[in-house]
Amino acid sequence: MLRPRLLRAALPLSAYLALAVGLFANAWRAPFATIVGYPGDAFQSIWFLRWPGFALTHGLNPLLSTYVNHPHGANLMWNTAIPLVGVVLTPLTLTVGPVFAYNLVMTLALAVSAWTAYLAIHRYVTTAPAAWLGGLVYGFSPYMMAQSLGHPHLTIAFVPPLILLALDSLVIRQNRPALFIGIAAGALAALQLWIGEELLASSGLVAILGLFILMELNPDRVRAQSRYALRALAIASATFTVLAAFPLAVQFFGPQPLLRSLQPHNLYATDVLGFFVPTDMQQVAPEPAVGISRHFTGNLSEWNGYLSLPLIGLLVFTAIRFWPLKVVRFAASLGLLIAGLSLGFTLRFAGSLTAVASVVVALPLPAFRRVLPARTMVLALMVVPIALITVPVIDNLLPSRLMLYADLMAGFLLATFAQSALHWPAVRARGVAVCAIGLTAIALIPRLPYPSSSAATPSFFTSSSVRQIPEGAVVLVAPFARIGSGDAMLWQAMAGDRFQMPEGGVIADGNPYPADPPPSTSLNVLRGIETGTLPALTLTEPLRQSLLNDLNRWHVRMVIVGPMAHQELVLALYSSVLGATPSWQGGVYTWTLPDG
Repeated sequence: MLRPRLLRAALPLSAYLALAVGLFANAWRAPFATIVGYPGDAFQSIWFLRWPGFALTHGLNPLLSTYVNHPHGANLMWNTAIPLVGVVLTPLTLTVGPVFAYNLVMTLALAVSAWTAYLAIHRYVTTAPAAWLGGLVYGFSPYMMAQSLGHPHLTIAFVPPLILLALDSLVIRQNRPALFIGIAAGALAALQLWIGEELLASSGLVAILGLFILMELNPDRVRAQSRYALRALAIASATFTVLAAFPLAVQFFGPQPLLRSLQPHNLYATDVLGFFVPTDMQQVAPEPAVGISRHFTGNLSEWNGYLSLPLIGLLVFTAIRFWPLKVVRFAASLGLLIAGLSLGFTLRFAGSLTAVASVVVALPLPAFRRVLPARTMVLALMVVPIALITVPVIDNLLPSRLMLYADLMAGFLLATFAQSALHWPAVRARGVAVCAIGLTAIALIPRLPYPSSSAATPSFFTSSSVRQIPEGAVVLVAPFARIGSGDAMLWQAMAGDRFQMPEGGVIADGNPYPADPPPSTSLNVLRGIETGTLPALTLTEPLRQSLLNDLNRWHVRMVIVGPMAHQELVLALYSSVLGATPSWQGGVYTWTLPDG
């Protein structure tokens, strides 16, 4: 009995996995030297993936590091680290390497997230193919396609659907002991914290909104079942506190607690046209449409709002047609609310930021208070956008990324439509439904081939040559690692974290820009040369002395110049600064400095 049930659960996962591997086929053709997505954030993520294994095998705290941003280091709980994933994959990162492990993570992220969404939707939509379609909408959504360019902490999203199931059991079904449900809910929340804190924060926000919507839609039932729910929530809170105490203590009471905003406010939000206009991440993206979306605020990885006209049409039809079903009312209301919150504090239209507060979208809602949870929705649309730019810690949530949860609700509604259409008596009506679903699928086909990038590493870092560097010694690497330039972080990870660096694209206290290293002459000069803003640099004696002071105060034992833009200028600069010519070995130029 158990084996057929496991087989039925495994088949959808296998199908999702096959799709994910096919989508990322370019990377899987050379999985040790090519990565899914673009460099920059991806190279930073590879470093985060590799660090926990090194830390644990060397008696270090995996949530802190001085191997980047040396000597001050960084509190990784304020970064986009994925500590539990790094721990679990330690055998892989230590053997086959972090690039392969990264590609595996990015692939499994889509497949497993789609699968847990399928499991959640299948609780309400009993037809497996329809539920599978709903999981596909979530796990392979435009949000997932955009964030897969380099943000595994946002695509490893298999926990939110499970949290939805736990909340359903906790508030509505209540068919298991409160102790069991409470422990399960608390453990899921802690699991998400250890995987990626941002999704925990956004999941918590959405869960609270969902609870208020439930209370407004079903006040009598919620009131009658409140005792069980409160008891289970208390158990969940206690469970979470125990399992999350260590990382939260490191974050808020450890080195470099960052109780300030780390993200620009009201920049990464959904454009009003973003729901309808495809971006470069869709295969079906006519040039006139892409010409509009390329002007959206933010960047390609944060343009997460696309739903497509066919899907929006199906969602509206499903919501109206099945409105008597309470679960449809809940999903439609929550999905609509999240889409509204993704607009940010003020509206933007075709890339132009307006002075119109996004709360304006709440104005029509009171007219529908008999069918919608209008009070909750209006209050949320008034309060949440303000909280996202004023409340410490919460103000680091980006509105555009909330679309992950709207996609989950959209997947459920589409599955509901598909299940119903399968049982329509009229053949013509079923044909129309199939065509509508087909058009939706075509509109949401991701960009093919999916972007991939070279992760080639100079052989110096992957061969015995790197042993010239004493373990734990400080090395200055050019290009200087910072936000958007993570080659040095990739090379450090590929070298097994043998050395420390006074650089790195990590968020740390004292950094003027959240993910840039602390100010230094070396940063300014090397960044300027690489970007071309210092094409003709004159090495004055004060400049030379300042660069030497950086090397001395960081206790640098080696300077390495790898492949980079304007490499010849950097070589000439440090040859003059150090009064010596570099050695060429393993694809890099090196200078060895005396100890002390």
